[in-house]
Amino acid sequence: MPNSKSDYIVTSSQSYISRSAKIHVASNLHSKGKSVIEKNVTIHGEFGAPIHIGRYVYIDQDVEIIPSIIPTSSDPLLASSKDQSSGSGSGKKVAVMPPTDNEKALPTIIGSHTKIGNNCTIQSISIGSCVRIGSNCSISPRSKIHDCVIIEENTVIPSDMVIPPFSRVRGNPGRIVGSLPECCGGEFVEDCVQDYTTFVRELGD
Repeated sequence: MPNSKSDYIVTSSQSYISRSAKIHVASNLHSKGKSVIEKNVTIHGEFGAPIHIGRYVYIDQDVEIIPSIIPTSSDPLLASSKDQSSGSGSGKKVAVMPPTDNEKALPTIIGSHTKIGNNCTIQSISIGSCVRIGSNCSISPRSKIHDCVIIEENTVIPSDMVIPPFSRVRGNPGRIVGSLPECCGGEFVEDCVQDYTTFVRELGD
């Protein structure tokens, strides 16, 4: 059954959030507007760290966004025994555990004109603008993805990996397999604006 406008909460900044999405502590979610958060997306704002989403971002169904957690002290006696990695399987859901007294959650930033495919687990500290993440991907803790990057379906980005601009990434573990032309940024911007306009028009009143 096609979606209707009643299936979404429309914010003052014209973002559309599915009523089946789970936004824990919504006050920690900051969106610049005109973005779409689809069905069964889970965003963990209860860790106390803000989650920033740019303009014209599309987050597809069954995506889970979990802030990265780090120790607050370098004292090895206080080190966490928690393994926050996303595992070796692409799209694999992880156990979500809040930070302990000796840990803190880092802010999560998702840039404008970025699309995240369905069934992804996102634990990156930063995803740039004009990024395309395919379906069934795991983006592991503390990783950083710069602007104008394509991450192909079923890719697992290891913890702490930094992906430079204009990269194409695939595999488990994810590896840079090619580069993108510098013109791709403008194309991605136009694509996201057009997709948002089409989405709103098809929902109707």
